[in-house]
Amino acid sequence: MGLFLQNVILLDCDEKTAKAALKKAEQISDSSMLELVPEECQFQQFPKGVSILLNDHCCGYDALAQLLSETTMKPVMLLYIYDDDFWGYCFYDKGEVLDVFTPLPDYFETASEKDRRESSGNSGIIASYFDIEEDSIKNYLVSWEDLIMEDDFEARAYADDECGQCDCWQMVDFMRKLGFPYEWDN
Repeated sequence: MGLFLQNVILLDCDEKTAKAALKKAEQISDSSMLELVPEECQFQQFPKGVSILLNDHCCGYDALAQLLSETTMKPVMLLYIYDDDFWGYCFYDKGEVLDVFTPLPDYFETASEKDRRESSGNSGIIASYFDIEEDSIKNYLVSWEDLIMEDDFEARAYADDECGQCDCWQMVDFMRKLGFPYEWDN
């Protein structure tokens, strides 16, 4: 079994508020947030908000992002690595889904054109919320299916990236561009 990892970014939020929201999520969570243990999560404050590395075995994805966004009334992005195969995110504000990205929409089953569109990511929305240039992140939000067909696994989205386009750890390059570098001691 590969790596399953989830990191939550709460924009315009402090650590105290983030911890309270996570504790509330634990109390009202159902089976869609399996094994959320706030005491085992790691928190890191940044100028734009808080980053939370969720505990092992927590399985929340978009349900957890939505709940945290509803609880805090803030923008929340949950980034994940799924089974060491790919990374993605879901982004909410005040409990409403704003954007979703997965580079492999057909991973579980053949995706409809609507599902592909809805999970293709929107660099404009993300750039606006994170107050960054859209050009600094748009190359991350591409389908890996095309890259795999072209055997372009190792190409970098940007020259200063550490990871290639078809590497699940490309997520850390993306996070760095958002202003939330992945700097956890694991």
